[in-house]
Amino acid sequence: MNSSHINKILTAACIAASALAVTACSDGFFDRYPSDSMQMETYLTNDSEAENILLDAYYYLRTVQEDVIMVNGLCTDEAYDYKKNNQADYISLNEGTWDATSATIDAIWANCYSMINRCNSVLDKIVNVSEKNRKQYEGEACMLRAYAYFTLVRLFGPVPLTEHVVDDYSDLYNYGRSPEKDVYALIGSDLDKAAACLPPHYSEAGKAGRATSTAAKVMMADTHMTLGDFGAARKVLEEVVGYAKANPASLGLLDDYASVFDSQNPVNKEIIFVAQFNNGATVVANYLMKRCIPAVSPNDQPAYTLPDGTASTILTTQGVGCLLMTWDLYNRLRSNPTDKRYSQMVYDRLYDASQGTSRQTEEVDVNDNGDAFTPATLKYFDMHNQGLKTCASGCDDIIYRYADVLLMYAECLNETNATAEAKEYLDAVRHRAGLAGTQVTSQSEMRLAIEDERLLELCFEGHRWYDLNRTGRINKVMAAHFNHRVKGLSAPLQANNNGMAVADCNDASGRPLEWRWNDSDGRILFPIPYSQLQLSGGWKQNPGY
Repeated sequence: MNSSHINKILTAACIAASALAVTACSDGFFDRYPSDSMQMETYLTNDSEAENILLDAYYYLRTVQEDVIMVNGLCTDEAYDYKKNNQADYISLNEGTWDATSATIDAIWANCYSMINRCNSVLDKIVNVSEKNRKQYEGEACMLRAYAYFTLVRLFGPVPLTEHVVDDYSDLYNYGRSPEKDVYALIGSDLDKAAACLPPHYSEAGKAGRATSTAAKVMMADTHMTLGDFGAARKVLEEVVGYAKANPASLGLLDDYASVFDSQNPVNKEIIFVAQFNNGATVVANYLMKRCIPAVSPNDQPAYTLPDGTASTILTTQGVGCLLMTWDLYNRLRSNPTDKRYSQMVYDRLYDASQGTSRQTEEVDVNDNGDAFTPATLKYFDMHNQGLKTCASGCDDIIYRYADVLLMYAECLNETNATAEAKEYLDAVRHRAGLAGTQVTSQSEMRLAIEDERLLELCFEGHRWYDLNRTGRINKVMAAHFNHRVKGLSAPLQANNNGMAVADCNDASGRPLEWRWNDSDGRILFPIPYSQLQLSGGWKQNPGY
């Protein structure tokens, strides 16, 4: 959808969802739609009403993806919470101490099921949609339902499964947690349907940003990779890569890395699936901008200074600093000064005079007073909102883009013993970033090179936790992260970065925060929210909680 169209529908969806929140039942894991003022018996009788429900599902896509980005960042070596904001939920995610009462985890669960019930509403009444729009709406509903279930099964494992609207809330308490194989079976059939019903690309500006068959195929490949079936994933990705080569104006890498995230260049040819925000206004703005701005002191520092020296009118007082870049990631990004992902999308000129003295080292830069410069991502910083005093970001939450496809394809090639072929697709991403091609040759070296490239290329886009879990590397990576002393960093900043306790900036080592799954082996699940366990009357909690 173009910016003017998405502005209107998201504003309407936001208002509708706000009204629903007042009247809809919130005790179960489904939030029935519609509410008292919009009854299912008399609604969804025509195309317009079906599209309204779909647009509300897109509204929840934004809400869920925002929390997915927070979890994938804070629960890994990618991001940290500055802890000055006292947001206990984010701090617990950051330090690995979360439990079943986590508000973020509960919100992902609840909002995914809100999406699912809206999609079920459309699918149950799809016969009321005209032949002209029936395939389109059915494909979109299947795609969005697949996204919601794929999110749930990756984070929670077995979850309740329903393919139809839940009308009687008393039925909810009889639902069990369906086996993961059943959840993946529905995801697979939904994505097959979406791929068959939807076009690979929209030429009409008014439809740009809606689900496509290309997006369905990429998610299909992602599910295969999550299940360890790299052969099946490779086959699907070959179709996507082949389509891009045949249609370079519709799908491919942009030449300029920063333009991928530009709020005035939404749904560009690199974007495959995205949660959209309101460009140029404050009604439906991306809150991640505030979360990625350090809450530093003095708080009258411009949140960003443009390359030409123009200072942003948005000050650091607007920042909440709960999704900041770890020094571990920062130093990996800047290890090669020609890397555009560092030079274009990282800001490291803000400092905090209240966080103790640091000292200049190869890992830390400081000002004349010994205050460390705090790195932050610019992926959600809207460069076009100068003049505003609030963080009204129109930058979108990207779910899949073509660089991700190339790295997924490289991984599938490598895992199916085509390591030499994998190099071409890994290097395509590196070359766009301004780097030379990789020098690795063995399968094991290529595996780690792709993992590293995914971190550098896709950081803060909601992939890191998923990647490390599916490859079985989460425990090793996080243990190393918690045990790493950033040389020269002050005690408060070191504690923020990875929880390690140090005496001062001169301390060469410290007492690390223990990664709670040090002795576990393999995949880590999040807990079933406490509220759902109380209502279910018999569900077994996931291990470790």
